[in-house]
Amino acid sequence: ETLLKLVRLSYLDRIKALLPETCLSLIPAKAPTHNFKFTLQAMDERTREVSVAMGKCLKNKGTADQALEILESHYSQWADVDAEARQTLAREMLTEHVLLLGSKTFSHMLNAIEKFMPALQKFGETAAAKLQIAQVVEDFWRKNTQFMAITIDKLINYRVIDPATVVAMLFDASHVGAWNQFHLWEILRNTVNKVNMRVEQLQARLAAAQAAASAMVADDAAADPAQSGESVEHVESLLEQMKQEQRDVVVLTAGHFVRLLSSGDGCASELDRAWLQGRFKEFMRTYRQQVVDNEAALESQVFTGEASADTRQVFDSTRMLAA
Repeated sequence: ETLLKLVRLSYLDRIKALLPETCLSLIPAKAPTHNFKFTLQAMDERTREVSVAMGKCLKNKGTADQALEILESHYSQWADVDAEARQTLAREMLTEHVLLLGSKTFSHMLNAIEKFMPALQKFGETAAAKLQIAQVVEDFWRKNTQFMAITIDKLINYRVIDPATVVAMLFDASHVGAWNQFHLWEILRNTVNKVNMRVEQLQARLAAAQAAASAMVADDAAADPAQSGESVEHVESLLEQMKQEQRDVVVLTAGHFVRLLSSGDGCASELDRAWLQGRFKEFMRTYRQQVVDNEAALESQVFTGEASADTRQVFDSTRMLAA
């Protein structure tokens, strides 16, 4: 994992030159790249038709609406597949091709997501749909976890997926035994930090709105309320929504950690459990203020009678640390 981190932060050939031959097997032979699913060799005929049409559309600078029209016109003809399954297939096809379009550089990736954001948002209206998009991103970039982390971060920014989606993805069954991989913790940490940052930004906006409202009252000079900036009530509503999102992320994340650590099949081995326990402690201590702020919800939903004694001990020590 340390060598792979170095590869992400430098050039592969440079790292190869620094390593003894006995260590070369620990790093990839080629530079990390994407894992595009719809290669010509891996598709049946009708899937190939959809993929080729989507590829031409995006390559020729087609719009989000044009991409949606292509998906609708092709998948609507699949009479042997029900409507929900067609949506799932179309969502995967769109996400894969948008990721491929943006796979050259970070700038290409940002431009691709921004351009096709309306289509991605249309296909991500439910929690299950958002989770599928996140899982497609993870699989597409599984050989390049740097791009994986950045892409997930940008999809949160554009509200294609939400923080709860990322938590659900990281703690699904496919990641049991994988918490020794640094990028899982990096993605989780980035997600929680983003939510906390949004709360802090809204708190600052609320303070500014309250100060402006107080100045209006003192001066009695604001004939037009629209000139006074954001209303206190509006910012308070936004802040309350974001605090709820923060609460959900903290409770969901802690709940998944406790579920895995307290379950007999939640870890692949004792070593895996040690990694998971370490990440759990790091999460609780890093976000101890948020843990204490949501203590009641954690008590009632996470640290119940089913929680193991060692997870409960971490919870108790976190509260003492934040006191």
